[in-house]
Amino acid sequence: MNSDDEIDPHRANEHYGNNENDTQQALYGSINPFAEDDTQDSEPWSAGVPQDVAYEPREEECEDPDSHASDTHPYIPSGDVVGNQTPSEPVSQTPPPLLRFTVGQVVDRSNHTPSFTFDVTTNFPSYKARKYTGVERNQIELERLEAHLRATYPECLVPTLGPGTATSKYVPEYHNDRLVIMLLQQWMNRVTAHPILRQDYELRQFVETPFAFNPALATPPGGSAGAVSVAPLQSSSGFFSWGRPKQRVTRSANPTPFEQQLEQTSENMAVFQQNIAEARRWHGRLARTRARLAIDMKDVGTKLVSVGVIEHSPHLARSFKRLGKCFLHTGACAHTQSNLEGSRPIAVEDIYTLACDHVHKSLSCRQLIFTEHQVAERQLERKRQAVAVLRASTNISSEQTQDTLADFNVAKSDADCKRQRAERVDKVLAADLGAFEANREGDFRAMFGALARDQLQIERQVLGEIKAALESARNTGPVLSSINTSASASTISSAYPTATTQSPT
Repeated sequence: MNSDDEIDPHRANEHYGNNENDTQQALYGSINPFAEDDTQDSEPWSAGVPQDVAYEPREEECEDPDSHASDTHPYIPSGDVVGNQTPSEPVSQTPPPLLRFTVGQVVDRSNHTPSFTFDVTTNFPSYKARKYTGVERNQIELERLEAHLRATYPECLVPTLGPGTATSKYVPEYHNDRLVIMLLQQWMNRVTAHPILRQDYELRQFVETPFAFNPALATPPGGSAGAVSVAPLQSSSGFFSWGRPKQRVTRSANPTPFEQQLEQTSENMAVFQQNIAEARRWHGRLARTRARLAIDMKDVGTKLVSVGVIEHSPHLARSFKRLGKCFLHTGACAHTQSNLEGSRPIAVEDIYTLACDHVHKSLSCRQLIFTEHQVAERQLERKRQAVAVLRASTNISSEQTQDTLADFNVAKSDADCKRQRAERVDKVLAADLGAFEANREGDFRAMFGALARDQLQIERQVLGEIKAALESARNTGPVLSSINTSASASTISSAYPTATTQSPT
């Protein structure tokens, strides 16, 4: 694992929160990670102000402050006392950081691996251009980028990438393409809104590489080189309680409030993951059952229309045809419902089933980072004791003294780096957990709202078709109750005479 003193260009640790400004930025103080960045690409202003002219209030400025409203920016004196004038300088205005991906369309689906086009707009100085158009990447390259971000920044909650193919065989391709593009755009917006992930070197290579994108995977805490994810481990300090049931968990005697919050988050995510996986399974069964129901209703409607075609009674034939059309329309609506139930709800539930695993792994990485910090502190304490013993001795050579002090300095530097990283991981993780909870609530509310609106519209169409069929049945042909019942009775009596019974004499 690289220490914070050894800056890795692939990790962009200069934006990792090593100072107070970056730490505040990591807490999303000025960034909304849940909305698409609509900041326009603008050039920083520059005012041609002569630098050798001292600031002196002019009479027209004192009389009419709006007379120079056309200037680029008002002058601001750099001295506090009027008598102590200093050369005036324009106040520099730095544009907000901008990195925006716009997903175009699905351009290729060969070998079940879709490819997408992107338009990228940025004002980051590390990028070679301000705007890129027609960047083409496939689903495999997107998964490589996600794996790289997870391995390089284990203390961050990287958003979960959505599926690149159809989530159900009953969903048509055009409907699936719209869904996939929407989920991919949402993922890109959240990655580029993250103050740490958007500074990644490989993300820039993802945009600028002309050929296949294949990033190098970093070594996560406690893992091996090239590993993508870290399996949850048991905590020696008792921060968390997930894992294998047979393993014994030792809880810390005095956990901090943040550790208690993480423990509760882990338990909530475990329960949520179990239930959402079951809901996804039954949602799939519902979509398949409704698709079969749609097929059966269409078959019934087709048969009823066929009966109406061969029926000799015109009024009854019209009734059969109208009822058959009603079944055909209802079957088409049921098919649309199966498409809706088998696409976005299942995709969102799949994403958050995986996201719960990612939350557990991020919490486990936090656990390993704190474990490394504790190990470094113990090593530093042993080196400090060795220095104390060395100072108390009188027959120690100068070379041994220098070696001991050098080892102490190395241990102290390593402990400081591990301590800074442990402090930083809690700040970043707290902000990311808040963003994750807000995204989770927003995604499910949006999914429920869209599903409810679509279902309501379909049910209204079905209800209108049934009402039309009922009106048609009421207004079709003569009514049988208008027939003369007395004439019918006499006709039946004449056709079937009653046998008389003679009484015995």
